[in-house]
Formats: sequence, C-alpha cells, structure tokens
Amino acid sequence: MASIGNGAINEKERSFGKQPKTNNLSNGSDTSGKTNFDPQKVSSHLIHALEGLQRYPNYLSRWNYDLEDADRLEASLEEQLAKVRLQKRQVIERNAAIGRIVEKVRQGAKEANTHDDTFDIFQGPSSWEEVRKYVLHPRASEATFGSRQFQQRTSSSNSTFPTVQEILDGKLKVELDLHNLADWVDEECFDIYSFPLLSKTFCVRVKNALKAIIDESKRTDNDMIHSFGRRPVDLDSIGISWVNNLLFHLVIRPLGRQLFGKTEGFEDLDWRQGYIAGYSHKPSEKKDVQRQGLVPHTDDSEVTLNIGLGDEDFSGGDLAFWNLRGTRDEGNFVGTFHPQIGHALLHSGRHLHEVEKVTHGDRFAFIIWARSWGSNRDKHCPCCWMMRRQTLEGQDSNLVKHRCISGPHWN
Repeated sequence: MASIGNGAINEKERSFGKQPKTNNLSNGSDTSGKTNFDPQKVSSHLIHALEGLQRYPNYLSRWNYDLEDADRLEASLEEQLAKVRLQKRQVIERNAAIGRIVEKVRQGAKEANTHDDTFDIFQGPSSWEEVRKYVLHPRASEATFGSRQFQQRTSSSNSTFPTVQEILDGKLKVELDLHNLADWVDEECFDIYSFPLLSKTFCVRVKNALKAIIDESKRTDNDMIHSFGRRPVDLDSIGISWVNNLLFHLVIRPLGRQLFGKTEGFEDLDWRQGYIAGYSHKPSEKKDVQRQGLVPHTDDSEVTLNIGLGDEDFSGGDLAFWNLRGTRDEGNFVGTFHPQIGHALLHSGRHLHEVEKVTHGDRFAFIIWARSWGSNRDKHCPCCWMMRRQTLEGQDSNLVKHRCISGPHWN
C-alpha cells in the first residue's frame, strides 16, 4: 500500500549565531554608473520597493536617477505575478483531478461495503454525538463539551446551544472553560502543550482513506497527480475540509487565545491549513515518503497543532524543540516529544523544532497551521513578525513600543 506525505519547506542550512554569507553585489568593482538595485535576486530590495509604492504618491518619480531600476522592478513584479498565476492554475487543475479520484474511492468503498459503521469520513459529522463517537478522544470530549457554552441545552426557541454546522462555518466563537483544561492539557516544555485529541480509530480511518486515494492516483495517466502523496497531503484538496474546520474552530482558536494570545500578540486566529506529512527509516525505498527527518525550522504560523497519526511501531522521529525565534534563548535545546497516535502538541509556530531521524518504521503526522491576519500580521512585516520585534505595552514603561513599517507609522 502507498505511504503518504512528505515535507516541503525551505531546507537551507541554518546558522544560529553565525554571520550569514552576504550577497556582495558591488564587490568594489566599477558599476559603470548603474545602481546595485536587483529585486529579482535580493528579496529585501523588492520589499523596500513594495513598501515605497504602498506609502508614497508617485513613488517612481523619485527614480529619475536610473530608470533602469524601474525596469528591473517591473520585471521582478511580472516574474512574481507569473508565479502566482501559474501556481493558482495548477492548484485548480490538480484539485479537480484529485476530486475525481476521491469520488471514485468513495464510491468503491460504498460498493464494497468496507465501512464498519455508518460514518462517512468524506461527508463528516452531522451531530455532536457523531463527533464524540467517531472523532474525538474521550478526554477531549469531556473538556470541550463540559464547557458552559455546550451545556446550554435547548429549553426554548431562543436556545444558544451551537450546532455542528455553526462551528464548522466559524459562525460562533467557542469559549472553553479554564477549569476543564487543567485535567486535559499538559505543558511539556515552556510554551509547548500536549493533550489527547483524536481517537485512534479516527486516525486510522483518516490514514487509510488517504492511502486509498494515493493508490488510486497511481492508476491514472494524469502526470499532474502521479506524484500525489510525495509532498504533504492537504486535507482541503481531498474533500475532508470539515476535519480542519472542526479542529480549528473547536480547539485551536479557543486554546490559542488562552495559551498564546499575549505571548504571540494576537486577539484571535482567522486562517488555517491542515496537511499530512510522512517520514520513513528507508525513505529511498518508499518513493511516497522521501524524508527520514526534518531540519530545525519554524512554521509560517502563529500557532501549530501537530497530531500523531501513526504508525505505532516506529522508532526515532521525535520532535525536538530549540526555543523561540527572536529571543536570547533561540537555538538552545528545550526538550523532545515522542508522537503518539491521536495525541496533539500545540506550540508557537516560531518555536524552532525539528523531526529527528526515523530509525525504524514509518511516522505520520497531521499538522494544522493557524494564522492571525487580522490582529497580528496586519501590524508587522515578515521580518519583524519572525524575529518577534514587538514590545508589548505594560512590560516596561521606559521602552518605546516597536514600530514596524507595516504598521501606522512611517518616517
């Protein structure tokens, strides 16, 4: 049977505390009157130009010194726009092709009557009873549905008891009671929390469904999806977005606000991506799992949820944490966590972490990235966000609150 997943991050060598190699454009040679502006090769040049266009009226009128710079900027923007158009078209075409495969797998399962009960993972739950029975770990159910918001049973036509669909659509903000979290959530290391979340049966069901889709994709003659499964498998692309939505609105948002809202500087989370990644002790012999581990890195998220999906008999593959990016302790080892099926880790996306090499078997993880576009990234440029350049009010009255060019201040 095909294996699933494979990471996809920038794996440039990290140099914590070392001076990076510089891109020496002028190197002391004669530039023949030309400037060193090169937005196609130097990302900071492009960012400077974009901010200028955003902030200044008639920004390019300041570039009379060398209009070739404007030509370079135009070429760089055209190059980026071409990437956007190409990747958008590829996503649309790929999702359509995968959708046909998913439907074929779903119909095949119905005809073979392979379901051991009436729950259809592609359709999702229609009631909280199904969520309890088929999806959540018992302790997760107790902590979630023990909150006051879920205790307001319908006693009149004005009931405020949320429905499954209202939560999936994000129409109601879930509030979890703190006293229920103490018996559910453990702090493994500083700012890293663990808790049982999904039932083992549900994890196996998700993994088996994905493997069936990957197996079917190999029987097609569509080159676009022949490599499906070698990179992270996005749950939105295979028709089970409800899993991402349920965990995002029911678990990640309320826990994120309570555990990370102050330290990460956001009021709420408003974006998510959920995917499956896989690792193997012999990645070269399993062409659908091409990684044995993953270098220390940060995630492009405010908060990351990492759930062990299986298998149970793998060795190695621990998650190792190296403290928060942009702090004095960055790069200092914090601790390790061995994944367990159905158990989740919740941590800041800017917490440096790695997947240690798998030494036996296969390791699979279900990961959800959550962002705050509306109450964090609207105030900080990517550099300030990554390096945590923000002085929170009330910490020290003698400090000037950090100002980023992406905020309301300019010059």
